[in-house]
Amino acid sequence: MLQYIRKGTGEVLVLVHGFLGAKEIFQDVIEDLSSHYDVIAVDLPGHGSSKLEKDRYTVYDYAQAVTEVLQHEGVTEATWLGHSLGGYIVLAALEGKVAPIKRAILAYSYHGADNEEQKEKRTKQQQQIPLIGVEPFVDQLIGAFFSNNAKEEQIQFARQIGYRASEEGLIVALEAMKSRPNQQNFVDNTTMPILVIEGSEDGIVQPIQTKNENVEKVITKTGHLGMLEDPKSFTEAVK
Repeated sequence: MLQYIRKGTGEVLVLVHGFLGAKEIFQDVIEDLSSHYDVIAVDLPGHGSSKLEKDRYTVYDYAQAVTEVLQHEGVTEATWLGHSLGGYIVLAALEGKVAPIKRAILAYSYHGADNEEQKEKRTKQQQQIPLIGVEPFVDQLIGAFFSNNAKEEQIQFARQIGYRASEEGLIVALEAMKSRPNQQNFVDNTTMPILVIEGSEDGIVQPIQTKNENVEKVITKTGHLGMLEDPKSFTEAVK
């Protein structure tokens, strides 16, 4: 089972981190959120303290792994918040109906599938990781996750979290992102209340576009890791 933390009381809020992340990526917002909600934050397989339990994961497999944590904790309904890859997992959980989800938050994430150029880039990254190792791989990527106004200590904190991932965990996650489905139709037609948190300076993902009135958008003046750059705006958006 995935490693996780649980803190607070109230409605259950599940936090699912993204690629190069871990539950600690939400460290600066958990204290505030846990004063309003019963917060459960997980480490995805091969990230943080969670080990890989199989050789291949899809976004649906990740969603099932999160669901097993909630079942273990006796949670029958929750709001799911997914950051980046975590957002792909939340959409998979909704579309696949793997768990009773009350509402969803997609933070700095996207609803489409990878195009061929993006898939090729991820394949090259998969080949590169065993050659150079996790730390150099993280070092060459992490800066792009932040806006130009980010503080060095924020970047260094994210870097240290990324270092904790295993080579296999990163390779498997890249494969899951390559193979994820296009969820545009689902987002356009769902009756599920969805909040999209978008970074005005996020250079990692494209903005989510939909005319669905059940989808609300909040924009933070941050890059891809708004929960680190501007925790206050992030928590206010969630609340």
